[in-house]
Amino acid sequence: MKNLLMQLWKGPTLNEEARTSSKLMKAYAKRIGAEYKLFRDTTFADKLSDDPLYYEWLGVMFDEEQEKYDKICQVDLDIFPVENLEESIFDVDIGEFGVCQEPFQGKQRATVTVGGGINMMNDERWASAVSKKYGSKLPRDDEGYLKAFNAGMTILTREGIQKAKHTWGGIQEYINYIRNKGIPRFYTFDQNYMLSQFTSTDTDWKVMPNGWNSQIHYVRGPMSMTMPINDERTDDTKFVHVQMTGHKWNEQSLYEIVNLPQSKWRFEYENS
Repeated sequence: MKNLLMQLWKGPTLNEEARTSSKLMKAYAKRIGAEYKLFRDTTFADKLSDDPLYYEWLGVMFDEEQEKYDKICQVDLDIFPVENLEESIFDVDIGEFGVCQEPFQGKQRATVTVGGGINMMNDERWASAVSKKYGSKLPRDDEGYLKAFNAGMTILTREGIQKAKHTWGGIQEYINYIRNKGIPRFYTFDQNYMLSQFTSTDTDWKVMPNGWNSQIHYVRGPMSMTMPINDERTDDTKFVHVQMTGHKWNEQSLYEIVNLPQSKWRFEYENS
């Protein structure tokens, strides 16, 4: 099996967070026998969309040069492997396409609007729109909230890439449709497009264990009074998605947030 772990960066210089993620992911890829590539300033998605930033990873995967790989894992540069991780992400059963759920989003969006108009009302507007256009049957959790899936870490097989490339609806067509409905820009991004196509095509997609994308972020709105930080790390965590905004990270602080309990964090954070 020939596998690739890839990351992407736009701009002249990696910040400390991105540099640390790249360093650790490159070492992790070597331990599990996968290739590693950091794609910089690529423009593959320019031919797919007039808002290509969030689609660049799909643009890279759709490039013929990547067809030599059996599986490709795309990881954002704010995601970090836990210390000394040996378990291979490529051994997880993903069907053709693997992603992780964001289990906290439904509850949070019901109580507050977060950046760019992300809330339950707009979730429902988006769901209605894509159901009408694509016939999508969108999954909900036990409390009735729409499930959200994070595109910061995705894995595709060669077959999954070809299916997405040739059978999914056009990216620009999707973007135009959501724009014309007056739904906020966030809903034109990759993870919403991805879910609309998962649920309207015969793509064999699977929800991976959340340990492969354990998120840490500040909680906004009334829920923050009792839980200021949503920390999804468990004993099964493999990758940590650091989404605590407003920090200028260094490698030591990132080590702490990825590997240590909050009681042992030495960097300053909200309400610390």
